[in-house]
Amino acid sequence: MVFAKSNDPGFIDNFQSECDGLTALAAADTILVPKPIEVGVAAERAWLITEWVETRPLSPNFFADFGRQLAELHRVTAGSQIGWRSDNFVGSAVQPNTATASWADFVAENRIGFQLRWAIDQQRADAKLRRDVAAIAAAMPELLAGRADDTSLLHGDLWSGNYLCGSGRHCEERHCEGRHYEERDREERDGECHDYDSRVPVILDPAVYYGCREAEFGMLKLFGSCPPEFYDAYQSTWPLPDGWQRRTNVYVLYHLLNHLNLFGGGYLAQCHQVASEILRMK
Repeated sequence: MVFAKSNDPGFIDNFQSECDGLTALAAADTILVPKPIEVGVAAERAWLITEWVETRPLSPNFFADFGRQLAELHRVTAGSQIGWRSDNFVGSAVQPNTATASWADFVAENRIGFQLRWAIDQQRADAKLRRDVAAIAAAMPELLAGRADDTSLLHGDLWSGNYLCGSGRHCEERHCEGRHYEERDREERDGECHDYDSRVPVILDPAVYYGCREAEFGMLKLFGSCPPEFYDAYQSTWPLPDGWQRRTNVYVLYHLLNHLNLFGGGYLAQCHQVASEILRMK
């Protein structure tokens, strides 16, 4: 069984970027992603085909497993690379990924600065937001001081709509052929099933790039709905440097500005609030 999505032919770049991101995340072999199968254009439609991942009820250990596996993804891909081999998309918005000399420069130019310029072009940034966000971009080295120097492969758009609890692939391919999910649910509930990994974290719809792993928590903080056990498991696996919660506000602002640009003025007040909080960090 496969999963297919389609859109207008002009959407092919979005689908190709998604395919590339899924391939990169899968290569890290730490957290399950839908395996991309094919991307293309036919009959005036662009399309992406991936393997089907059966959605399952959350297991009691889901968020702890999710936190641990996300930390493992960041740890096994750690290095010094910044950006990505091409620009891609966060949601439907272009995400610039040109490498810069430093991570602070990357965030100032390709994340906060890009979104501010776009908001000004669309007349969605008032004078106060323009002034505050410009000040944040100028102070980026100071605002991000204390982070670790290494960078990691990031999902890039990790919110509650882009992770789920699914069936493990080795379960699907080896142990559970010919068995109904209702039967497996009953066995699991009754404690009778021990021969497959039934419920695992799955991440999808990435906007990948290499960056400071603290950036992963911007969207999670904004729309992630992850309980404390997620963060506890992450910290137990690969602890974040002191001050990471404070620095994460910079990445929250990036995603809020993106939402302002995509969806309009309903996000303006939140942008003001977070920008003010960041400036108080200085």
